[in-house]
Amino acid sequence: MAYETPTPTTFKARFPEFTAVSDALVQLVLNDAIDQVGDTWLERDRARAQMLLAAHILTMEGEPGRTENGSSGATAGTGIIKRDKVGDVETEFATPSSSGSGGALSAYGLTFYGQQYLELLRKNFPAVAVV
Repeated sequence: MAYETPTPTTFKARFPEFTAVSDALVQLVLNDAIDQVGDTWLERDRARAQMLLAAHILTMEGEPGRTENGSSGATAGTGIIKRDKVGDVETEFATPSSSGSGGALSAYGLTFYGQQYLELLRKNFPAVAVV
């Protein structure tokens, strides 16, 4: 099976939850993901990793909610809930951080897509054992 560069059509077929997002925005984010997931990846994983990374980025930017109901992105009440309180209603959303034990990679844990991408990343670039 030969590698095929993902398009907005193939992306939306794989992730129909992003159907409402414009093809232009999907293509821009796919371009970024394609630049990050290049020829050094295993061919069989490349397109999937590119689409997962694009889905992660779009989710972190507040999609598809931003497109569907006009919210202003991930900081406007979207993403992973870090803390929830029922009495006097209080919700705190997790925000990506470059600090902490995982560094920049920990941000991938904030979405399902990012978690799947990170799994493929580790498969394609396993940690080096130092003896």
